[in-house]
Amino acid sequence: IRNGWIKPRGTDVEKPRFYDIWGKADQTQNLNPMHMAAPKMKLPGHAESYNPPPEYLPTAEEIKKWEEMDPEDRPRNFVPKKYDSLRAVPGYAGFVSERFGRCLDLYLCPRQKKIRLQVDPNDLIPKLPKPRDLQPFPTTEAIQFKGHSNGVRSVSFEPSGQFFASGGDDCTVRFWEVATGRCVKCMQLDEAVSCVAWCPNPSVNLVLVACGRSVLVVNPSLVSSQITSAL
Repeated sequence: IRNGWIKPRGTDVEKPRFYDIWGKADQTQNLNPMHMAAPKMKLPGHAESYNPPPEYLPTAEEIKKWEEMDPEDRPRNFVPKKYDSLRAVPGYAGFVSERFGRCLDLYLCPRQKKIRLQVDPNDLIPKLPKPRDLQPFPTTEAIQFKGHSNGVRSVSFEPSGQFFASGGDDCTVRFWEVATGRCVKCMQLDEAVSCVAWCPNPSVNLVLVACGRSVLVVNPSLVSSQITSAL
């Protein structure tokens, strides 16, 4: 079957004997899917007829008003007139200029299909989760860290998570124990503390303190000498 020697039943399709070469003459092959055909001109109506009905013939006042209007504001670029026969219709003076304007519009106005997405603005707003879906989360206050007399500007935790440092506008740097909330050490400085940062290396117990225009390197020495000697 793969080599084509054996053909399954029902796969032979009869080819037409005759072809209608004019059957699809009106359907143009769309080679470029983004191409848009030029809009067709409006078909002529009763006003363009050489023998229009009486209601389409303008009066003298309407003709005068039409002549006073700006050419771009006129509803039609001609005045409907009545002739006895088609042979008596004179040549249209604006034919060449209209054809030129039509070709200029087709040349200077590119046409392209744009796919517009129908997006609801409400769908762009993120939906907030419900509080019951976020549980469990702390609902009660466990520990208070009291000591600063003014606003706290920065907080930094030790790599082990046992202590953290805080600095604020009261010109102090305080070192706290996370488990108990006890202030282990307090350092008084000359200016307000804008930022504190604990060294991320666990083997180096240093804290950087930004105070005014100075940066201080502080060794908090939170571990007692007896514990240090035992280690």
